[in-house]
Amino acid sequence: MPTKNFKREIKRELHNIETHKNLTPHNKELILEFYRDLRILDYSDARIMKLLNTTKIIGEIMDTNFDEATKDDIKDLVAEINSRNYTESTKRTYKVIIRRFYKWLNNEEEYPDTVNWIQLKYNKTKKLPEKILTEQDIHKLLQKATHPRTKALISILWETGARIGELIDLTIGHIEEHPYGKKITIDGKTGQRRLPLIQTVPHLRNWINIHPNPQKNQPLWAKLGQKQHGQKCSYRALTKTLQQTKEKTDIDKPVNPHHFRHSRATYLANKFTDAQMCEWFGWVQGSDMPARYIHLSGRDIDGAYARIHGIKHTENTETSKLSPQKCPTCTNTNPHNTKLCNYCGKALNHEALKKLETAEKQQNQNPTNKNELYQMIQNYEQNGEIHPQLIQQLTKK
Repeated sequence: MPTKNFKREIKRELHNIETHKNLTPHNKELILEFYRDLRILDYSDARIMKLLNTTKIIGEIMDTNFDEATKDDIKDLVAEINSRNYTESTKRTYKVIIRRFYKWLNNEEEYPDTVNWIQLKYNKTKKLPEKILTEQDIHKLLQKATHPRTKALISILWETGARIGELIDLTIGHIEEHPYGKKITIDGKTGQRRLPLIQTVPHLRNWINIHPNPQKNQPLWAKLGQKQHGQKCSYRALTKTLQQTKEKTDIDKPVNPHHFRHSRATYLANKFTDAQMCEWFGWVQGSDMPARYIHLSGRDIDGAYARIHGIKHTENTETSKLSPQKCPTCTNTNPHNTKLCNYCGKALNHEALKKLETAEKQQNQNPTNKNELYQMIQNYEQNGEIHPQLIQQLTKK
């Protein structure tokens, strides 16, 4: 979905409600009161827009005033929603909002009897675990991505698991220093949250170094073409970049932004508590969303079943394969798959040092090859384009 101006959308939706022919005058008043209280509770514009639009549609379906509806009226409403050609997720959203609206309407801490019977179940056909993106898949995508902006996008989608609508509107000013790397401020459905960045830091730094206009008020995902140079990238452009990178790999899984979020939640379900999951992914505390991902990760049953058979179960404390490398010489951080430090040019580990020494000997014996390699390095420093031969020289065994 492209980024939206939700304030403008809300203004248009309020006008639609006020002039709607199929809403009773009393229901119009109730929806506008509901909107006022959502503002008082400081809901995000995106969430308010969703609640307004859905409540309006509920009013279109019902042929009675909201506060006069009986339990049977609500049953008829839910039956109508279930009969429509909606996805299971959309049907569930309607039911959540019906419950939320009637809790507000009755001014009660608990859901009233008219709606507390509504069950909120997810579709049984969940994504198969083998279709979940893994760290190895992310490694492959980063290896094939040839531009720093693409690498930064892939990395931040994976590390944060944020909604694309939360990431697409970021400016450079949303990124700040943090003791472990950097921190990013995200404005989501449940308000703002600040997430630490570690894996993404070197990729983000490389991208900002060649950003068309790296000022705090400028879009993080800036266009690079001659037309609209430096302006914010569209959703379509970013997803196209992901798809083009995927086509260079052997990955047979979705790589759209939402699947990054789904996969990351499954990965972190093994490592976070439910409360931490809600805070990280921007869910309301107490949400049943973590349960969906715990189910896929097997967090609750793997250890218990191993103990039944007398097998000692150890918690999963494996270090991420995508963690950045700290240069032993200058202490700057580099992407996980880098052989040489991007800052001082020194080898990051013993294996890379041996390869560098061998390459230097070959270059000294062949001045032409040395000059070509120098040009490739210069090209990378100037525009971030990594020549395939340069990668081959630094990674060949």
